[in-house]
Amino acid sequence: MKNFRQLFKNNNYPIHAIADGKVIRLENIPDTAFSHRLIGDGLALEINSLNIYSPCDGVISTIAATKHAFIITLSSGAELLIHIGLYHNKPEHDFFHYHFEVGQSISAHDHILTLDEAFLKAHDYQIIIPMVILNYQKHPVKSLTTASTIEKGKKIMTCQ
Repeated sequence: MKNFRQLFKNNNYPIHAIADGKVIRLENIPDTAFSHRLIGDGLALEINSLNIYSPCDGVISTIAATKHAFIITLSSGAELLIHIGLYHNKPEHDFFHYHFEVGQSISAHDHILTLDEAFLKAHDYQIIIPMVILNYQKHPVKSLTTASTIEKGKKIMTCQ
């Protein structure tokens, strides 16, 4: 039987903004897979920064071959996908300069990657980045920010 303290323990894990930007609800993203939550649940940020920071503590469990997306696995087992940009054609992997490798532990606010200036310029300095919990049925999103803009490092959501 669980002890009394465990019954009231906060099991929500904070997810922070990866850069300064505009908050976008998933239903407002012009990509059906994200807007209909077919990939996961969460939100998106529209950023114009070259630097992407870790939104949480965890382990880099996957970096896409094209480097446009990566997954952080939290200690709870939740899998957070960070998908950099929305496009019909995948971008060149040379646009993404990672400072961590798969299997490495990271802490919230660590500098994960740098985007190439040419990538930002090609997208008019407005990159939409969905941040979704892939296994949200087991690790549901518990809260989302109500802010329309956010600063790097501020809490934007929590998951279980």
